Amino acid sequence: MGRVVLILLLGGGTAALCLLLPTPNGSPHAGVVMDLPERVGNFTGKWIGASPAEIAILPPDTQIVRREYADLTGDRVIASIVLSGGEKRSIHRPEICLPGQGWSIQGGQVEKIMMNDGRPLEVMDLSLIRDVEVGPGDRRKLPAHFFYWFVGDRVTTPYHWRRMFLTSFDRITKNQNHRWAYVIVMSVVTEGFLPQGKNDKQTVEMLKQFTAEVAPSFIRTASPVSGN
Repeated sequence: MGRVVLILLLGGGTAALCLLLPTPNGSPHAGVVMDLPERVGNFTGKWIGASPAEIAILPPDTQIVRREYADLTGDRVIASIVLSGGEKRSIHRPEICLPGQGWSIQGGQVEKIMMNDGRPLEVMDLSLIRDVEVGPGDRRKLPAHFFYWFVGDRVTTPYHWRRMFLTSFDRITKNQNHRWAYVIVMSVVTEGFLPQGKNDKQTVEMLKQFTAEVAPSFIRTASPVSGN
């Protein structure tokens, strides 16, 4: 009997809290500008549209911008911003979908970057590897590095759990409704595939420099950046 009463009290308390909480003010505010520059350092980028799978799976109000960048040495970087709409399933952890694309995740760590405008940024760096066929009967392991982070209203984080926490916490305590964006900057390790290709460490440094330059172009300047 006591347990039933406790459950009813908890349920009633939750319902009361929901009734007392105000509706978040206005529409969810995005912390990004949905654009990517044509040039980033020595790289020049061309637009890439959303894939048929993304169009089929993601809610129709999801916004995606993506460029493939290349420089004269043959290095390539993919940069992408996915901005959620009314439904939250537009944004997810890449650890969920990367294996389905043939990548094996070897590990991950947070990289600290100082953006060119002086703001700090933390990104998650996933070390990836997959099999590729470079010729008849010639299969090799292709490593890659996959930077990602989430951008909300005046906040960024490399952690999916923190994004989920802030979504609920800020709505309750600040009457603030985040419209999250999911940002990707990725490149393969070209050592052994290109003449004078970059090794693992050089690839990470290239991506950090690229991110330091490109991120201020779309993360709103009024937004303080925090990864904690």
